Amino acid sequence: MYGALVIAYLFLGGVAAGGFFAMAAWSLAFERSTCTNAWTRANAGGLGRRTGNAVAAPARTANGALLRRAQAFSSLQARMYTLCLALLALAVALLLWDLGRPERALLVLLHPHATVITFGAFCLVTELALGSLLVLGSLFRLPFAQGRLKRAAEVLCCAFSLATMAYTGVFLVGNLAVPLWNTWTIAAVFTCSSLSGGVSLLLLADYFIKDQTLLLRAVRPLQKCHLVCLAAEAASIALFMGVAFGNPAAQSSLDLLLSPDMLATAVVGALGCGLVAPALLETYSLTRKECRTIPVSDVLCLFGGLCLRYCVIACGGI
Repeated sequence: MYGALVIAYLFLGGVAAGGFFAMAAWSLAFERSTCTNAWTRANAGGLGRRTGNAVAAPARTANGALLRRAQAFSSLQARMYTLCLALLALAVALLLWDLGRPERALLVLLHPHATVITFGAFCLVTELALGSLLVLGSLFRLPFAQGRLKRAAEVLCCAFSLATMAYTGVFLVGNLAVPLWNTWTIAAVFTCSSLSGGVSLLLLADYFIKDQTLLLRAVRPLQKCHLVCLAAEAASIALFMGVAFGNPAAQSSLDLLLSPDMLATAVVGALGCGLVAPALLETYSLTRKECRTIPVSDVLCLFGGLCLRYCVIACGGI
């Protein structure tokens, strides 16, 4: 029923939306912490001028470190927003290709109805617009895309990213002809998987950025969030499988899932690479303060997310 194009654009769209959410949320938190630190440094500098250089010198050093960290974060923002926008645009292009008649997508926007497709179309278009605005502000440094407008765009980006991630699952739930997909739990699975993949994408971008050590020290909270995402994804998959095994109409899909080839993909790919390995490596990285496991962990997580969508869609589309 659904082929490689559907798997590809649901994966790319979900990961792009997850990446937008992770970057926008971190940007809002980083800006708030930076403003707080800057206020503290300014007070320290004022105290130093009143009491002597003993306080002023460390304050100037701290201000320099804060500036370098802010510059590194700006570079990360520019790369991450651009990468997510490119992935989302590719997902939309694959969706239009799969439709066969791209003008049908325009009709959905011009003549909207209360359908899943309409919801998804508006989510994708809005996400593309917000992503473009954030790229203009972070990569091209256009003045109008800074300040309050940028913060507002990031808040909206978080909201519409969640909606887009959910849509990648709701897209399947709306197909009543496939019993395996007729449960809201699949939307939870794809949302959690997309968010986990988005955090992995952000951690990878952060790892390979220039002056990475300035930000690698700050990603520990992000790694902890990733562990929470992985736990939520595991719980949603368990719930989804429980509902599937309790639905007699989904037996043919389950038979395919339990066939040797598909079961190997599900266990090794979706569960092993997508959940178990990233959780173990992230935990090791946090406890041992070791950054070298980050690229391995997050590449495996992204691969596992792709395997998850392949298994769900291939088993449902028999």
